[in-house]
Amino acid sequence: MMVSNIKCPKCQAESFNRNGKTFSGKQRYICLVCDRQFVANSRVLNIKDRPDCPLCGKKMHVYIRKKDIIRFRCSNYPECKGFEKIPQKIG
Repeated sequence: MMVSNIKCPKCQAESFNRNGKTFSGKQRYICLVCDRQFVANSRVLNIKDRPDCPLCGKKMHVYIRKKDIIRFRCSNYPECKGFEKIPQKIG
């Protein structure tokens, strides 16, 4: 099966392997250049302005994305247990 028009969202490489499926059944890929895991044609938006942890001040990572909120967790987890919930703009 030949997959076309798929590029790594991080480095734009066209070298990747299939890497299982998501819980919803979509094909997951892993980039052979930068090791980024991704789903082709995903509608998930990138968060460019990640918040700072309220406890230690480091940048936070997206932990859970739901329809109406995004939950961030401290990038220093598990040493720092900081988290933050931000309402997601729909539409």
